[in-house]
Amino acid sequence: MTPRSIALVAVWLFVSLGMMAYYKAKFVFSGDIAWTSVFALFSLDAVFGYIVATILVFGCELIGRATESALIDRVTTLQLAALRYVACAVFGIVGVFAASYGWFTLLFGYPTSTDFLIDLTVLSLTLPLFVNGLLETFHYHGAWQAERFEREAASREALLAEFEALKNQVSPHFLFNSFATLSQIIQDNPVRASAFVDDLSDVFRYVLQNRDSETVALSDELRAVQALLQVHQARVPGGLVVNIDVADKARGEQILPMALYTLVENALKHNIISSEQPLAIKIHVDRDDTLVVENTLQPRRTRHSLGTGLKNLDRRFQLMLRRGLDVEKTDSKFIVRAPLIGVLP
Repeated sequence: MTPRSIALVAVWLFVSLGMMAYYKAKFVFSGDIAWTSVFALFSLDAVFGYIVATILVFGCELIGRATESALIDRVTTLQLAALRYVACAVFGIVGVFAASYGWFTLLFGYPTSTDFLIDLTVLSLTLPLFVNGLLETFHYHGAWQAERFEREAASREALLAEFEALKNQVSPHFLFNSFATLSQIIQDNPVRASAFVDDLSDVFRYVLQNRDSETVALSDELRAVQALLQVHQARVPGGLVVNIDVADKARGEQILPMALYTLVENALKHNIISSEQPLAIKIHVDRDDTLVVENTLQPRRTRHSLGTGLKNLDRRFQLMLRRGLDVEKTDSKFIVRAPLIGVLP
């Protein structure tokens, strides 16, 4: 049994015995029953105590779980806790009134006054709601702490992604090749050199500007990726074949910052790019709002990859959406599918 199940059974026993003790003592002192009946665990009032305890403890637990299952993805943790409390309280009040009337009046023909029903309901609800309230408080406090931890972890992963992107872009290899390309373009075509500098600036600007964003528009990611691709196309003319097929509606969807950028950069980093063997990259969105990045598989044999970029990105998606990347590798293609978040109001 789980700790929660053990606690529920303990509450059930406590409520059952507590109700019996209260009412037996009340009836003994009023002279309605003999004191020896206190030890009768299967008398009419004792069995009724078991019924009410079952309604309040296990019935409320089932109602609470149903409420949580229906609303867990629609409200915050604190709102869910409050709604679960309300659902359990309403169910408990209705259940106790119905059980009292059905047990004493309909089944055995005993008259029950409104005062008795109110007294019974208050007594029956106070203890289990208090104890279950403690259980739920600890439960949702733990859930809230876990939620906060996941948000902090997602933030850390986002910072890691930003750091990796910056590290890759300011690495001596990247800068050396970019400056060498710029130097060559300046001599051959000054106008094109200016465009190259603009594209390089767009790459750095995007990485720096989105450090504090939880999500960004797919259109913003696409602009940054197009700038990155143009930088590489300038470095290796004819080395890339790019196909971006994303509808205007899909461009308004949200995605994690640096997600598409990381997927494209991963393809550029780990594959051969040359005019003799151009790398084909296709970016599109499936019907199920999934971003797809696929490239021809032509890995660089001299580069050993640890796959940390994709692993970190997958971890960020898992923390944010409970859904990670879908990676598919065939003999000729490498395909990654990433979930989109939707359009912000």
